[in-house]
Amino acid sequence: MPLFLSLLSSFDRSLKNLDSTQQETVELILKALEVYYASDCNLSEAQKISPRFFYKQLRKPFYEAGVEGKIRVVIRRDGPACVAMLTGNHDQVKRFLANQS
Repeated sequence: MPLFLSLLSSFDRSLKNLDSTQQETVELILKALEVYYASDCNLSEAQKISPRFFYKQLRKPFYEAGVEGKIRVVIRRDGPACVAMLTGNHDQVKRFLANQS
């Protein structure tokens, strides 16, 4: 079953806090995520969009995706639904997870 991605309003708010270069990075991450989910989570397909794309579990149900080490997208997975909740740097992701306990 393919996964599908949606964006929360909190994601949109966090995106507005980034500069234009960081926003372009997030757009690339989202494109790679779409390919990743459409290809039944085939990492090599997503890496055709960006060779440095990564996707890893932080703790259930949260995952992160990125194309470099600085900007990441936090996703909550619930079955086939994948919801982008936040974009930001490592410290912002860490704070977000601390508030989810």
